[in-house]
Amino acid sequence: MPGLVSPTLSSDDVDALLYLTRVNETAELQQTLSDLTQKYNCLPGDVIASAVDPDSGNTVLHFASANGFLDLVKSFLHQLVPVANTNGVNGTSADQSQSPQFVNRQNQEGNTPLHWAAYNGHLEIVKSLIDVGADMWIKNSAGHLAMFEAERAEKNDVVQHLLQTGGAHVERGGVETEPTIDEIVDVDTSPGEDEATSSGAAQQTGMGDVDMHDRQP
Repeated sequence: MPGLVSPTLSSDDVDALLYLTRVNETAELQQTLSDLTQKYNCLPGDVIASAVDPDSGNTVLHFASANGFLDLVKSFLHQLVPVANTNGVNGTSADQSQSPQFVNRQNQEGNTPLHWAAYNGHLEIVKSLIDVGADMWIKNSAGHLAMFEAERAEKNDVVQHLLQTGGAHVERGGVETEPTIDEIVDVDTSPGEDEATSSGAAQQTGMGDVDMHDRQP
């Protein structure tokens, strides 16, 4: 039965998946996923969860989220999130049962796919990630929440959605480590950084290189 063991992809396999994601070559990417599921005798979700750049820590979900490829993000999430089959048994792969961990995977700069989607203002992707368990309280290496990165990039619709989502969650009663509602509101009302500070923070968190349309792997 496929999907019982996560595959160890070759470096060429990982490079191909990351590159095809970055340039949004959907048809070729799906064919590559199909080929790799046969090669490693696993499910597509296993391949997706194993496609991680060993140097940067970026995943296919980081790049799709950063560049606003909503259909691709939804496709990845559909293959990662457990879906009940007609017999009522979860058709999960080795990594599908741990989909929140993959969705919340941090790269070398501590950024999750949600950080990148929020920073670039991709509201529908932000919503999709949160719907499947993206944790909006994770901080990157600069100590910033995804909400803060959206506010710094002046993506006001994303900020507003995260404020509403976070506020509702805190009011329902969250874990002790989550911020209070006052702390959440402070993200939207705190004084802005000057240009030099903002630029430095972008470099520190890797946000300055989020848009990967024209970059080669």
